[in-house]
Amino acid sequence: MKGAGGRWWIVPMVLVLASAPAIGSAQAALSQAVGLPTTPRSLGMADAQAGGGVATTAMFSNPAGIALGRVFHTEGWWAFANDLGRHVAGVAATDSTTPVAGGIGFTYTYTGLEAEQSNYYDVRTGIAMQFADLIAVGVNLKYVRVDYAEGLTLPHGSLNDFSLDAGAMFTYDRFFVGVTGTNLTNLDHPMAPLMLVTGAGLSVGPARFEFDASFDWSSYDEQQDLGMKYAVGGEVLIADAFVLRAGYSYEDVPDVHGIAAGIGYVNTDLALDFGFQQDLSGVRSDSRLGLSVRYFVQ
Repeated sequence: MKGAGGRWWIVPMVLVLASAPAIGSAQAALSQAVGLPTTPRSLGMADAQAGGGVATTAMFSNPAGIALGRVFHTEGWWAFANDLGRHVAGVAATDSTTPVAGGIGFTYTYTGLEAEQSNYYDVRTGIAMQFADLIAVGVNLKYVRVDYAEGLTLPHGSLNDFSLDAGAMFTYDRFFVGVTGTNLTNLDHPMAPLMLVTGAGLSVGPARFEFDASFDWSSYDEQQDLGMKYAVGGEVLIADAFVLRAGYSYEDVPDVHGIAAGIGYVNTDLALDFGFQQDLSGVRSDSRLGLSVRYFVQ
């Protein structure tokens, strides 16, 4: 993150419309909290990164963002969700200093909730390119595996398969738009929903605003065709060192309001991030938090 070119992404303020899987309330809670890997930085902004996330965050939001920023970032994090008894460990690295940018990411999730006890693995590698400093495109090839505890018989069963994410971003002056699709091979499983996300935003001085709309077309629930999540969130850099984040979200499936917050510290070599989300109402009352360390190689 050395030089101004690698620092623009630290100061966004984001307005997001994201999606929730269109499934029964219990499974919607599980897939939102476990089936969508996220970094603590994204967690603190209600996961508002589909249109503006770059570097390691882009590995889990929009792979096109891997090509932006001209940086070489590595990140490691841990997260916890109390309602599901869930622990998450993750690592990622991205390099956008070459014409063809690339990245790798891995998350391991253990869910201790007796009715859903499982081990969840997500391994992905991504490539991206930027053209004329205006358009970036990227893809993620990933391997997803879910193993449930012995004796558990769930309708959707376990998962052991490959899938693909793809995305694009367009930037001009202070404006940007983005689109990304997840699990495009349609794995037909609540832990890997088929989704399309579109977003647009505007950078104004030290602030960055974004509007996203996400749609879930997963086919594992024949009762509903679409679920939505609405969220606002963002971050602001203070004194070139400290980052404040906040967000609010609403999911129509399973009818849950939530808040998000985060803090961070950043310098030319590393960043420390803390993110937190809390469900406020509805059928889910989960608290989620995450801590990460990012190291900037270049």
